Order: sequence, then C-alpha cells, then structure tokens
Amino acid sequence: MAKRFAIFFGLWLVLTGAAPGGLPFGLAAAAAGVWVSVRLAPPAERPLRLLRLLMLAPGFFRRALAGGADVAWRAFHPKLPLRPGWIRYRPRLPAGAPRVVLGGEISLLPGTLVAGEEGDRLLVHCLDAGLPVAAQIAEEEERLGKAVEP
Repeated sequence: MAKRFAIFFGLWLVLTGAAPGGLPFGLAAAAAGVWVSVRLAPPAERPLRLLRLLMLAPGFFRRALAGGADVAWRAFHPKLPLRPGWIRYRPRLPAGAPRVVLGGEISLLPGTLVAGEEGDRLLVHCLDAGLPVAAQIAEEEERLGKAVEP
C-alpha cells in the first residue's frame, strides 16, 4: 500500500507543481486513493515487478508498431486478405493484473484482440486464424511471466 500511496501522492505533486498550500489536500487525496484502490483492486498475491515490466517496453512498442502496420496493410490491400476467427487461450499467468497486462500485450500482436474470457480461457479474435497466434501468445506470456514475482 505504501507504493500506491507514493504513486498517488507523486502524481498529485506533479499535477499541482508541488505547491506547498496543496500538500495537506494531496496527502488526503492520496490516502483516499489508496483506500479506494485497495477496495477495487486488492493487492495481488504475486504483484507485478515494475522495473521488469519497464524492461519489456522496447519489445512492447515494437509489437505495437508491427500490429498497427499489419492492420493498415490489410485495410489497404486490394483483396483485403482476411481469414477471421477465434481462439480460446488458457493462460498460465495468475488472474488479476498479470492477465490484464497479457491481454493488453495480446491485443498489440498483429491482427489480434482479446475480446473477453470464457471460463479460464481468454477469447481472442484474429484477423488471420491461419497464423500461429497461440504460439505467439505463449511467447508473450513467457516474457510477461518474468515480470511477475515468483
């Protein structure tokens, strides 16, 4: 909870320019933010490691660009090469923040979008169901698994 408080209070300081007159309000707002966030999103048993997630950022941006380029290519291709379909992927990552991050990463893979859950599986829409989407997701999950504390 101390990390959450530091993040909320730090955000308050940035937004207010660390104005001394606003510090009491910032402390109160950060404390209220922590209280609400703990109620809405209790701390995970296996929290994400922020530094490790940041180390994944270059690959994240590369895949985002590749995914956008793939969708643009398909949109402007004269024959619109699409073979849409669905896959159901059972993640090994624990529920909560790790799976939310995985869902975001999957949605950046070329032509994929996580559309929800079906039981313990992620429901993934693909623009080309003939591609090895499940293998790509497994690779992403392996990378993200390193950002979750053991």
